[in-house]
Amino acid sequence: MIYQFLDKLNIMLFVQKLSIKTKSFQSFNSHPNSFRLFLRSIVITASLLTSVLFSSHAYSDTSVLPIASNLQELGKQTTKQNLPIAIFFSAKGLKSTSNLKDEAILPVLYSGQLDGHVLMTEINVNVDETTIDFYGDTTPNPEFKYLYNLTSLPVMVFVNGEGEVITEQLLSGAYDYYPFYLKQSINNALKALKNPQLIPE
Repeated sequence: MIYQFLDKLNIMLFVQKLSIKTKSFQSFNSHPNSFRLFLRSIVITASLLTSVLFSSHAYSDTSVLPIASNLQELGKQTTKQNLPIAIFFSAKGLKSTSNLKDEAILPVLYSGQLDGHVLMTEINVNVDETTIDFYGDTTPNPEFKYLYNLTSLPVMVFVNGEGEVITEQLLSGAYDYYPFYLKQSINNALKALKNPQLIPE
């Protein structure tokens, strides 16, 4: 989402630069309406940029990385498809969480490379919220830290449709290399499920 917005912003700025080059300030003086429209476009552009960069949506996109609500239903879905679940355990407000999502996780999800290989969801373990677990019980989010023995955040945990861990956790690391290790971990999870549809490396 933020990448698409920045592309549009670049186009808008280019048009404005072009406008400045082709219009002199004398023409602005002779046409006060044009000058007002020009100033208004700058204000709108600046406000849009500010709202994107400083809103929570700049650091999350639930369309590709949904917040978990019912792991039992998600488990049934993945069991039918014989796919692993990648649970991104995060901490709301933690800068390393937002950075990892923006720099490494969301770009690879947007690329479509993981489509048909994994179902991914996110659980914030430091909020006063609940999630239905794989047994159908309502579980406070902080309890997942103990259920999955989480010693570091953020972390990606790979499970089968019953919530059983099927490969090693993937800790946060260098953003440039994270997509490679994420694909590798998903392939290991697919192998554990005896699913031959691996992600090409």
